[in-house]
Amino acid sequence: MASLQRMASQLQKQKLEAGKLKKRGEREFLKAQSIAKKSTSGLASLQRRIESSRELLGGVSSVLTQRLAQQESIQRLIAAAEVRLNHEKEAKEQTEQELEYSTSEEEKQHAQDRLRTISDRINEIIEELKQRNKMTKKVIYAIEDYQKSKSRISTKIQNQTRSKPTLQKLIKKSKKTTSRLAKQVASKTRQEQSVKQNLTKINKKLAELGKKRKKRSSKGVSKKKKIKAKIKSKKKKLMAKGKKKIKTKRKTSKKIRQKNKKKTKKAKQKKRSKSRRRK
Repeated sequence: MASLQRMASQLQKQKLEAGKLKKRGEREFLKAQSIAKKSTSGLASLQRRIESSRELLGGVSSVLTQRLAQQESIQRLIAAAEVRLNHEKEAKEQTEQELEYSTSEEEKQHAQDRLRTISDRINEIIEELKQRNKMTKKVIYAIEDYQKSKSRISTKIQNQTRSKPTLQKLIKKSKKTTSRLAKQVASKTRQEQSVKQNLTKINKKLAELGKKRKKRSSKGVSKKKKIKAKIKSKKKKLMAKGKKKIKTKRKTSKKIRQKNKKKTKKAKQKKRSKSRRRK
């Protein structure tokens, strides 16, 4: 009985310890699982951001290519306009010389008309160059902005790509930890169940032994009660017999005393009668 009680107390301690370890393992398992989920969702989110940044980079690169092509086209147009301007200036100088050396009014008029036409074309070309130069400045500013955006997005993609392996390693590590902790929790659960089963068996045995003891003790008590009852009844009988004997003794002693009194009376009467006769 004592050894079973010691075993029961030891198993109770083992049960509590196994329960504590199981709860601790479950907390660590949930923590590792949470890290794995966060890392997985973080990696998916990072991948989406990388794809979005790449799409944005593609759009910026496409617009930048268009702007660079536009800049080249404007520069070609400016170069062509400058060539035409030079031609027109040369033609103007030549026409001015012709006007200076013309002898007839008709030649002068013809030269003046040509000079006005050339001057108009020169003015048109100069205005065109002004517009082209303004456009060039706008395009250059736009190119600079798009180049900055492209550089910024490229740096962002590089940083995001660098952090991707870290998240992948963290996911692998957390998955390994989760698997290991799941096995530990399962082992602790089995251990706790085994201890519980053993404890229930021992508790059953202790309960059975306790019932047997109660029965024995109840039987012993009933026997003791019976013995006491017998003793009491015997005492009562003995007391009753003693009382009867005492009563009988008292009665006999009374009779004897009465007889003795009668004898003494008779003896006294005889003495008195004898004394009277002598007189």
